[in-house]
Amino acid sequence: MPEVSQVHVNVALTNLSVAYRNPAFISDLIAPAVSVRKQQDRYFIYDTARETFRSTNDHRAPGAAANEVDFALSTDTYYCADHALVSVIPDEERDNADPVIQPDIDRTEFLADKIDLNKEIQIANIVALDSSLPGTTLSGDTQWSDADSNPITAIEAGRAAIIEKVQPVPNTLVLPQQVFSAVRTHQKVLDSIQYTGQGIATAQVLAQLFDVERVLVPRAVKNTAQPGQDPLMEYVWGKHAFLCYVPPRAALKTITFACTFAWTMAAGSVSGRLVETWRDHTRKSDVVRVQRYYDQKVIAADAIYVWKNAVA
Repeated sequence: MPEVSQVHVNVALTNLSVAYRNPAFISDLIAPAVSVRKQQDRYFIYDTARETFRSTNDHRAPGAAANEVDFALSTDTYYCADHALVSVIPDEERDNADPVIQPDIDRTEFLADKIDLNKEIQIANIVALDSSLPGTTLSGDTQWSDADSNPITAIEAGRAAIIEKVQPVPNTLVLPQQVFSAVRTHQKVLDSIQYTGQGIATAQVLAQLFDVERVLVPRAVKNTAQPGQDPLMEYVWGKHAFLCYVPPRAALKTITFACTFAWTMAAGSVSGRLVETWRDHTRKSDVVRVQRYYDQKVIAADAIYVWKNAVA
């Protein structure tokens, strides 16, 4: 009887392969994209002194002039930096690739994922490191991983701080994976939902409990090991939580914690993304380049409240 190895030659499957990719990023969900025609320009900021909310005597006596009021108008700038990476496809790889391997698509997705990862890391670093953002640093029994803490009252206090500063009610709560795990199993949270018929504190249940439109649970990770070393994975968003207001879309005279200026009119781009290929004869290879032009910028710092080190 022939051996199995004699009647079958191993080949690559055409219906299964393994790829390690990050789950959905949240950067565009908390810093909505604003399409711009120029790589660099300015935008207006209305009434930073909040004159709109100042009570002014509007009584006018007959024959007298009405009290005159006005507001200040300022501007700020953006610059959509070029974020680009390239990868090379040697002829030998293309000629020897099994049918399931798609060198051009694989390279394009790989480069786009890496650029999007950097974009996620950048906005996460803004939240973690920008000292101008309102918030507090938790420690000890105030951290939400401690049974004596109370994330419900903490988040309510953050909501009140945002409303007092910018008026729109915050609608987005971001609980990174490690924070989410602690909050959803916190006894005070479980006690609050025990009579709602919801036995498990999912993101949707927590959104109802904390009175927000959505709870985002970012799970993106980054490899911090040196090239050539075993992967060392860390969560991009760490252990910081935050509450913020994000409008349905960025528009004139709106408040948003941050936005992403995207130069969508860059030559050859599609919605601000460029994918280019060319031949490098000296290397007998094709070159793939992926680019994005964008600028992530804090627009209204008071529209966010951050809990640093929310869990131990």
